Amino acid sequence: MWNKDKSLYLSRILTYVCAGLAALFTLFVPGIAQWYNDISDPIGILAHKDVTLPMIIVVYFCAVMAFWVLWSLHKLLSNISNDKVFIPENTACLRAISWACMIVGAALLVLAIWRAIFVFFAFIFVFLGLVMRVMKNVFENAVEIKSENDFTI
Repeated sequence: MWNKDKSLYLSRILTYVCAGLAALFTLFVPGIAQWYNDISDPIGILAHKDVTLPMIIVVYFCAVMAFWVLWSLHKLLSNISNDKVFIPENTACLRAISWACMIVGAALLVLAIWRAIFVFFAFIFVFLGLVMRVMKNVFENAVEIKSENDFTI
């Protein structure tokens, strides 16, 4: 029977798998960036320039943000598995995830100077950051309500 504990366990395992895949992916960034430069449609302000180096820099920066998100997600899932759901630390984790998504969106927007397709990916990450921001605000209110209820006799 599927239950809350199994779901949390699966989420934590998937977080570790994503961290491992992200670490593995970072080993191949230069080759992938060169391959993308060779096959991509040069549409953008600096389309005639080589996109390999800017892409390597942006992707490594995004990888750092991904590890930040995964660490925040790990802390959030650990707290939830310890029955600490509506606590300020979880709100901080959601805030960190939302900011990381927004920052990745901005970084991808910079990359769109070379290849316009990255505007689409920037939009997706900014939108995801906005969704996480809304969830953070809901959690923040829930933490406040729980805190008030804890002081009520």
